[in-house]
Amino acid sequence: MPVVTLYADRLRTLVGGGITFQQIVDKLPLLGVHIEEQAGDHVRVEYDPNRPDYSTDYGVARSLRGSFGIETGLPRHDLKGSTFRIEVDPSVKEVRPCISGMLVKGLKLDDETIRQIISMQEDLCNGIGRKRHRLAIGIHNSDVVVPPLTYKAVPSSFRFVPLEHDRELSIEEILSSHPTGRKYGHLVSGHDLYPVITDSKGTVLSFPPIINGNATRVTTSSSNLFVDVTGAKPTVLEDALAIMAEAFWDAGAEVHGIEVLDGAESFQAPDLSPSSMTVPARAVSDLIGLSFKPSAIVSALRRARFNASIVGSRVKVEIPRYRVDILHIVDVAEEVMYGYGFEKLEPDFTFVYTVGSLSPRTHLIEAIRRTAVGVGLQEVMGYSLTSKEVLYDRVHRPSDGAIKVAASKSALFEYLKDMIVPTHLQLLAENVQEAYPQNIFEVAEVFTPDPSAEAGVKEDLHLAVALSDNAASFTDARSVLDTILLKTFAAKATYRRSSLPFLVEGRTAECLLDDRPIGFVGEVDPKVIIGFGLRAPVSVFEISLSSFFDKVAIKERV
Repeated sequence: MPVVTLYADRLRTLVGGGITFQQIVDKLPLLGVHIEEQAGDHVRVEYDPNRPDYSTDYGVARSLRGSFGIETGLPRHDLKGSTFRIEVDPSVKEVRPCISGMLVKGLKLDDETIRQIISMQEDLCNGIGRKRHRLAIGIHNSDVVVPPLTYKAVPSSFRFVPLEHDRELSIEEILSSHPTGRKYGHLVSGHDLYPVITDSKGTVLSFPPIINGNATRVTTSSSNLFVDVTGAKPTVLEDALAIMAEAFWDAGAEVHGIEVLDGAESFQAPDLSPSSMTVPARAVSDLIGLSFKPSAIVSALRRARFNASIVGSRVKVEIPRYRVDILHIVDVAEEVMYGYGFEKLEPDFTFVYTVGSLSPRTHLIEAIRRTAVGVGLQEVMGYSLTSKEVLYDRVHRPSDGAIKVAASKSALFEYLKDMIVPTHLQLLAENVQEAYPQNIFEVAEVFTPDPSAEAGVKEDLHLAVALSDNAASFTDARSVLDTILLKTFAAKATYRRSSLPFLVEGRTAECLLDDRPIGFVGEVDPKVIIGFGLRAPVSVFEISLSSFFDKVAIKERV
């Protein structure tokens, strides 16, 4: 968890209103921060990473001013314009494609302000920047910069003087011998070219996301800054700029926008426009568990540094751009509580004591497990997601109607299972070195498309069994299925000849209960066994448990 140090005299000045340091210390836990250490002249607090605006004492003081009622509502500042421009060269697109930035003027820097700014920079890079992977921030003395800037890619032989050095190093030398280069070099590995930011005179500002140039280093005599942010997604860059801009404004500086010229496109940065959300007042009260009038919600939100207004039975909330953590009505309800004050809550002991118990449906699932273990099966638990290769290709099943998740991080986990047996074959293949027999079972959800269901997907609970041994046969699988149905449900199934692409023709049957199909049983085709790299025959079955749970649901309703 990130930590920020708050000094007593400085924090009292930032908060204002005659608030004492002890009052501030007492209030801090009620803002959602944890006091890690307290001394006479300072306090160290640990804040949740979802509140990156707390990465400086400016952000904490801003929240304190609202909580104490000194300054409420959304902070209003004037983003000024400028002629400062960054030109993006196409060569950088395959390396680190996005850049944005801003100018900060009239900032009064002392040692503690510099320390707070550097701490904010590091926390943002490590937090929302995911250790500089998603974004990296460079802060420069803009008085030595001659615009326009160029963001381009250069070869590893390119040389400049890195920060805190007095001689030039090549990019290759920085990556191989400089501590920062060795730490973050993996972020630019795999490319022949590397990103740099230079001004119109060729002065190197930065080699993002590794290190700044020494020519633009910031000292206590600097008062005008240029901030660059680079990464892969523009939204994340704007998030960081919004948080930093608010801190610079609170520090008494002016913030100026810049122009980014990216090919044929040009845009102004940063975009600090607030967003809005309209929420039902009743829903906010229900989430909190207290009855709030719309006017009380508005008042609480203003103390939490939002603007709010009543629109009928709803509340329109204006969200400052630096509050990148506000995504849902639940977040708004939480802010209402911060504004209202957790210290005002009183315990309520008027509750009804009840004893929990397992539902009949859960009892049945446990009964299935006991029976399966009793006949010598070992339970396994797989993921709901698997690959197209395992679920369809290697068992020769058509993938029509397959449910693929959006933006999967791995091809191994991108399709929702509509059948368990293929994943059992994969599991057996991963354990061919283990002793035989290998007899496994799994009770798990499967997913199929259904336009009438919520989100267009129907869920069903299945029982699947795989028996692997030198003599595993259709008869073995059917015997286990009959035993589980009889011992667990006192049910007897019937069978009729069937065909599935991954099972042996003539040794495959459809399982029926009351003349309704509930699953299949059979021997796995030798070609499929070889395709998975298995070393022994496999017989399987898989049935839907919905028929049995329908009866349980009726009993529950009665």
